[in-house]
Amino acid sequence: MFSYEHKYHAGCFADVHKHLTLFAIVDYLLKKPTPFCVLDTHAGDGLYDLNSIESQKTAERVQGIDKLWALKEAPPLVSQFLDLVKGYNQPGECRYYPGSPAIITEMLRDNDRGLFIEKHPQAIAALRAFTTHEHKQIHLHERDSIEAMKALIPFIEKRGLVFMDPSYEIKSDYELMVEALHRAYERFSHGIFALWYPMLSENDQATLLRHLKKSTIAKIWQCEWSPFPDKKTGILGSGMIVINPPWQLDTLLTETFHSLNQSLFKSGQFTQRWLA
Repeated sequence: MFSYEHKYHAGCFADVHKHLTLFAIVDYLLKKPTPFCVLDTHAGDGLYDLNSIESQKTAERVQGIDKLWALKEAPPLVSQFLDLVKGYNQPGECRYYPGSPAIITEMLRDNDRGLFIEKHPQAIAALRAFTTHEHKQIHLHERDSIEAMKALIPFIEKRGLVFMDPSYEIKSDYELMVEALHRAYERFSHGIFALWYPMLSENDQATLLRHLKKSTIAKIWQCEWSPFPDKKTGILGSGMIVINPPWQLDTLLTETFHSLNQSLFKSGQFTQRWLA
């Protein structure tokens, strides 16, 4: 039942894509003094040891965070993100990679809230170990993500982000995630929603995009990053759906990933468009 563990993939290029997007959205929310809430529907461990047996077995970090870490001159968004990563590491080393809970926790102010949902037994144990009593604005929930979205949305803060990063181990998840997102949007239509999906050779993601286009959701922005377009197996690229994207998020991410393609991923491709 519980087979997926993200520690095998921590710091991969898909993490770079989704977490730069997450960072940019939360940074936008911080520009106003009024409090906000971030709901992380598939939180994972929180913080990942890149020296672990699991991480070293796949070495996916080499084509992700390691490339960013070696940059001499990084785009502003990447530079800010790397500063956050450095905060979890000793000077000069990149051993620990922050998952979405660690990124959110580091960025929240005292009057903001973070709601972390996780059902995987090993992941929730690691998340509890990461989230100490000092993180008073963080609340953990060991429960199903879709059920949690029904119970916790809308937020009392009136503004915020729902960050969805499912594993898609079951093909039906592509449809279920859109249904859950649509129901949440109907109750929180002015909130920001960010949904990650893998780009696969089997094109399973087409189901997700097809159902999104059929929905009544307005302001749907999509971006996809394929740093290695010649790749034939596994995850070929990383996709993000952002509903009600912050002002100029499209410009910021386009400029950032075009810069990364030029400096690190010479054949990399980044595309973006409005679905609605």
